[in-house]
Amino acid sequence: MTAPIRIGREVSRVDANEKHNSDVYPELKELLMRNQRWAKHTNARDPSFFPRHYPGQRPEVLWIGCSDARVPETMIMGSQPGDIFVHRGIANLYTPNDDSLNAVLMIALINFKVKHIIVGGHSNCVGCQTALRASLLPPVPETQAIQRYLKPLTQLARLMATEEGPPSLDLLVEENVAQQVTNLLASQVVQDDWKRRGQFGVTVHGWVYQLENGIVRDLGVSQGPPTAKPGGRRMGVRFF
Repeated sequence: MTAPIRIGREVSRVDANEKHNSDVYPELKELLMRNQRWAKHTNARDPSFFPRHYPGQRPEVLWIGCSDARVPETMIMGSQPGDIFVHRGIANLYTPNDDSLNAVLMIALINFKVKHIIVGGHSNCVGCQTALRASLLPPVPETQAIQRYLKPLTQLARLMATEEGPPSLDLLVEENVAQQVTNLLASQVVQDDWKRRGQFGVTVHGWVYQLENGIVRDLGVSQGPPTAKPGGRRMGVRFF
């Protein structure tokens, strides 16, 4: 069975079971072309860029953000490749049984010894919208992955409801970020880091990126090791 694939005015036929190159899809061909232009421009501007990054990375920050395509952490923070270690998932959630995020935390804290973890939420979050809508309905068995994944956030939205109604989306976004900071502070990985590094252990922060104006707001929920003095360490000179 074959399916026609249009490329400009040309039509290419690709067998459905046959392996083929990505550039038969116009939107992916465009991405590959953009990559080539970017690589060429970057190399011309800074010939040491790729050789400098190839050997390894030394990020001082771990960003736990949302998968939303409108929130690319490196771009919105005015940073460079190599500055920020990243884990992104729907609604920037953390649970103790999340092996993917726990593995990222271990690498960030043990291998890179990052100084800061930032939980980066954002306004108009689709994950929070979904959980907020679900919280208005009677609880049902979680049969789908998204339902199971968002269950803690849906429960949070229910707990935040008052006699006047459910919380606003903006309030849920902020409370969700604060809750994930609390979850991370209680995690075994962060607790182990504090025992291992003492006052130099990681500090966890909660921020919200405003899609409407591009500004990041600090929610003021930062917390580090009990013996640490807030603001007592400087970041690397290249960060931000």
